Amino acid sequence: MLYVTIYATQFFVTASLGVVFAYLADLQDRYGLSHLELGIVAAAGFAAGLASQLLLSPLVDRGHHRAVAWISVLSAVAGSFGFVFATAAWSLTASRALAGVSFGLFGLVARKALIGRDITGSGTKVGGLLSCAVAGFISGPAIGAALSGISFEAPFLLTGALMAVLGPFAAVLIARSSIAAVPVDYSDLGDLLRRPRVQAAIFVHVGVWGLIGVFDATVDRYLTDVGLSSNQLAIGLLIIGVPLILLPPYTGALAERLGGGRVAVPALLLFAPAVVLYGWIGGLASFIVIGVMEAVGESYSVMGAQVLVLEATGVERAAIGGGVLEAIGLAVAGAAALAGPPLYGQIGSRWLFGGWGLVCFALAGAAALRLKAAKIPPKGTTLAH
Repeated sequence: MLYVTIYATQFFVTASLGVVFAYLADLQDRYGLSHLELGIVAAAGFAAGLASQLLLSPLVDRGHHRAVAWISVLSAVAGSFGFVFATAAWSLTASRALAGVSFGLFGLVARKALIGRDITGSGTKVGGLLSCAVAGFISGPAIGAALSGISFEAPFLLTGALMAVLGPFAAVLIARSSIAAVPVDYSDLGDLLRRPRVQAAIFVHVGVWGLIGVFDATVDRYLTDVGLSSNQLAIGLLIIGVPLILLPPYTGALAERLGGGRVAVPALLLFAPAVVLYGWIGGLASFIVIGVMEAVGESYSVMGAQVLVLEATGVERAAIGGGVLEAIGLAVAGAAALAGPPLYGQIGSRWLFGGWGLVCFALAGAAALRLKAAKIPPKGTTLAH
C-alpha cells in the first residue's frame, strides 16, 4: 500500500508540472509575457525546489518526515489551483514556485520512506519513483491537450483536485513509515560535498538537469516554431518518455550491482551527442528519434548518480544526500530555464543545445577524474561512513 500510494502521488505531482510545461507558449501568448518573463516563470519551480530541499532535507533525516510530507502535498494542491486564478507574471511565478516546492520535497521524503532502514534494493525502489515521476511529467501535456477544449483552466483544476484527494493519504502513510533517523545538521552538507563520489554524481546530475532546464523552458516554443501542434508535442513526449518510465528500476539495480560510477559516466558520454542533436529537430519523427536516444542515456545517468550518492551516505543520510544532489541539479536547471528562452531567441536551437552537449562531455571527464580519486572498490562496494 505504501509503494502504490507514494508512486501514484509522485505521478500526479509531476503531472501538474507537465501540464504547465505544455502551456508555456500558450502562457506567453495569452498573457503577453516577454521571453525574460517566460524564463522567470519556468525557472521559479526549479528555484523553489532548490531552496526547499536545501532547507528541509536535514529535517527528514532527523525524523521530521511527517511535516515535510504535508508541506509537499499542500504545495502541490495550491500550485495547481494557483494557475486557475493567475493572470499576470507574478502570480504565474508564484504558482510555479509552489509546484516546485512540492516537486522538490515529495521526491525527497518519498525516497526516504521507500528506503526505510535497509539500503539493500534501494536502486530499484528509487528507480521506480523516477519512473512514476517521468510518467506523470509526460502525461501532463496529454492531460492538457485532452482538456484544453473545455477550458484553459480545466487541466489545472483536475490535477489540483486529484492531489487534494490522493495527497493526504500519501502524507499519512509516509508519516507512519519506519525510517533511519540520525541527528544530522547543515554541517553535514559540507562533509558530503567534499566526497569524491558525491562530486562525481553532481557533475553527472548537472549535465542532465541543465538539459532539463533548457528543454522545459524552450522546447514548446521551439517545436511550435518548427511547426508541431500541441497534440503532436504531447504524442512526442509520451513516446520519448517510455525509456524513462521502463528503465529506471533496472538501471538502478544495475548501478547498485556494478557501482554507480561505472554506470553514470559512460551513460553521460552517450547522453551528450543526443543533446547536441536536439538542436537539429525538423519535425515530429526526428524529435522522437533524438528524444528516445536522450531518454535512454538520461535513465542510466540519473540512476548511476543517485546510487553513487547512496554509496556515500548510506541509509542514515539518504535524504540529505539526495537533497544536495537534486538541489544542485535544480539550481542548474533553474539557471538554464531562465537563460534558455532569451538564448533561444538570440542564437537559435543549434547553438543552444550544441553548446550544452559540449558541456556534458566536459562534465563526464570531470566525473571520471573524481571517481579515480575515490579509488572505487570492485562492484560498487558501499562506503557509507
